[in-house]
Amino acid sequence: MPTESPAEQPVAFELEGDIDVVRAGVLGDRLCALIEEGPPQIAVLCEAVTFIESRGLAMMARVQRFADEAGCRLTWQRLPLPVLRTIHVTGLDAYLRIEA
Repeated sequence: MPTESPAEQPVAFELEGDIDVVRAGVLGDRLCALIEEGPPQIAVLCEAVTFIESRGLAMMARVQRFADEAGCRLTWQRLPLPVLRTIHVTGLDAYLRIEA
């Protein structure tokens, strides 16, 4: 079975805690800065996210668009069920690249 070379493995970025009005902007800026560094793939690990509100959802959409425009394959991974439900209710699951 072929294995991925280190260059093909995504760079991991972990989100944790509440993604709210206080933190969403800073986290989005950090993710965009990472995208600008040029890795071809980024995996945003969300298993430790406890809550997300509208600013957090807007940040996710902004970062996804920025990554797509930069040619970076950004995925949102390990989303807790309450967060995934919120994303689904808003329809963002059709736009974000979500992986289990």
